[in-house]
Amino acid sequence: MARYAGVLAFHRDRIVLVREEYPTWGGEFWNIPSGRVEDDESPAQGAARELGEETGLVVSPDRLVVVSTAETRHADRVSRAWNHRVDVFEPELRVADPDGLVREARWFDVPEAVDALTRLPYPPLAEPAVAWLTGAAEVGRHWTFEL
Repeated sequence: MARYAGVLAFHRDRIVLVREEYPTWGGEFWNIPSGRVEDDESPAQGAARELGEETGLVVSPDRLVVVSTAETRHADRVSRAWNHRVDVFEPELRVADPDGLVREARWFDVPEAVDALTRLPYPPLAEPAVAWLTGAAEVGRHWTFEL
């Protein structure tokens, strides 16, 4: 089963998003820093690693708080995802994505981030983050998607 983790990383009242190339969807979109959790990682370890690779922000996995989980069921597979929240104290951004898909990392005001995230064409990425940022979902909510 594929596992994914993302981070809603805040510095003061702003959140970091990454502009990433999504060839399957035909373009670049803003998303929270996220990616696949390796077999030897916990979701928090994978999320912290992805945050570091995609933004240069370094956080300890034990500082991450799970705010939502999701399960996405496709016809031939199931994946699980965890979104975490963390506050960062050093806001300097530096992209070092080993996959070469992240084009830029930038701090957004929350309403601006919500607007950018609603443009993601894949609901399992967009909906949990947007719902949490807008207060429409409580901490710990679980999402199920059938695609």
